[in-house]
Amino acid sequence: MKLRHLLTVNIFIALFFGGTCTFFPRFVFGLYGIVPDAAAIWVTGLVGGSILGFATLMWYGIKTVSAETRRAIAIALLVQDATGFIASLVFQLTGKVNFFGWLSLAMYCILALGYAYFLFVRKERI
Repeated sequence: MKLRHLLTVNIFIALFFGGTCTFFPRFVFGLYGIVPDAAAIWVTGLVGGSILGFATLMWYGIKTVSAETRRAIAIALLVQDATGFIASLVFQLTGKVNFFGWLSLAMYCILALGYAYFLFVRKERI
């Protein structure tokens, strides 16, 4: 597997979640079984925009020939996914989220491990 493959998979995930958070935040809350207030909907839209920004970063990661640029993008995505994993775990353990929360937690974990693999184990494949 190459970093490009991981970035490609991650783009599709980011486009789905970024788009739904930005344009359909109530739908996203419904997936998780949460009733949002106005502030939560606003923040979800902001988060969606950030996720779409990360998708753009992934796109450039696939297209670049610079190993240094790909490494910087992989570091940014590792930080994002590790943070998402920790935040999701803390929230999931509150019991306020349905089973879908565990799926998001698994997704963040797999992506973080994937980026960690390319950064620390298979450095020559960056």
